[in-house]
Amino acid sequence: MLRFSLLLLLLMGSFSWLFYSLSRQNLRHKVLAELRETALEAEGRLLGKETAVRDGVIVLHFPLHTEAALIRDGRIAARTPGYRPEICRPLEHSGKEFLLQGGERLDACYWERFSRPFSGAVVLQKRDIPNESLETMEIFAASLIPLTLILLGMAWRLIGRILTPIRTLTDSIRQVSVDNFSRTVPAPDRDDEIQALTDAYNAMILRLREGVETLERFNSDLAHELRTPLTVIRGEIELALRRDRSPEECRDVLERLARETRSIERMSEGLLLLSRYSPENVSESFETLRLDRLLEEALKKLRPLAESHAIELHTAIESPLEYRGNPTLMTALFGNLVENAIKYSPEETVIDMTLERDEGKIRFRVRDRGPGIPKAKLRHLTQRFYRADEARSRRIPGFGLGLSIAERAVTLHDGKMEIHSTEGEGTTVEVLL
Repeated sequence: MLRFSLLLLLLMGSFSWLFYSLSRQNLRHKVLAELRETALEAEGRLLGKETAVRDGVIVLHFPLHTEAALIRDGRIAARTPGYRPEICRPLEHSGKEFLLQGGERLDACYWERFSRPFSGAVVLQKRDIPNESLETMEIFAASLIPLTLILLGMAWRLIGRILTPIRTLTDSIRQVSVDNFSRTVPAPDRDDEIQALTDAYNAMILRLREGVETLERFNSDLAHELRTPLTVIRGEIELALRRDRSPEECRDVLERLARETRSIERMSEGLLLLSRYSPENVSESFETLRLDRLLEEALKKLRPLAESHAIELHTAIESPLEYRGNPTLMTALFGNLVENAIKYSPEETVIDMTLERDEGKIRFRVRDRGPGIPKAKLRHLTQRFYRADEARSRRIPGFGLGLSIAERAVTLHDGKMEIHSTEGEGTTVEVLL
């Protein structure tokens, strides 16, 4: 602040000196122009036929505080009564024509030389001129310190308004850590760069918080869900090591271990898919897709599962159907929704699927004839690891990640997914992209 004060004082002083110099120069030009005009007029009348001199006294009328003299052959031939030779004497042999000197009151002298009808000059003298430039300088000098203090106060207040949100932002940044992403900064009530900076910081904090929460949720979910299959694997291994086993028994153990391993692998892939993409980076992976082909490929993989339960897949797929999106997420969306419908459908039933363009949007609908889902449980279906019917779910393989992955895929494509279900009649999942 001291440095700023000195700089402001220097600038104010420099401005005052510049204004004083300009004011002094302006006063000089003003007086010179006035005396030159009066001298030329007096010269014409003094050297003309008019009687302008009586007994060595010039009787012409001059402006207030202005005196005159007629110089002939280096001597004063005539003058006004108030003319003072000593004021203009410095100009007599210097060759200069104008002189302005003094302090609070100034004296000016103008020397107009001529050579005809004789060698001489008309000298105009103006005394007691108010020194406006000095008065201006005194006013500036008297007001410099108070004005500087006022400007410093205004600058301090303005700088305080600017720095307060920056200090708040700085304090928040110092407190940010992996364990603390809870504090955002209130945006200032003004539309400027500080508000833009605060908004950008808050958006960054929210993204970091979401990322850390996603990572923590991933770690928690993974640790929780790995406990059961790992316990099964350990139990199978310990049981197999208690006594010698026949090759057939060893094969059975290895097959059970392989199933549990595949389950762990599928669960890990599902959790990674939920965590890999975010609204900020998903668009970078978008490409032009043929959704009809992606759905057909998903159905090709799932038809054996449907046939094993005597379930028919009825499809109405518009072709070609292009869409710009992420191929991994779209494949997961189709695969999980169709697989869920197959898993929870009774044997010898029908699943209806529609994929079409409707009023500029893509509509995908899957309808099964399963037992349906109670309304109270519908809003929980897309939560990770949630399964509506725990008793029935124990007989159906899976981890409760399918609908979470499907909803995440739809959300990342700015779409909407709705689930409608009636107990005893079945469930319909509709996706609008």
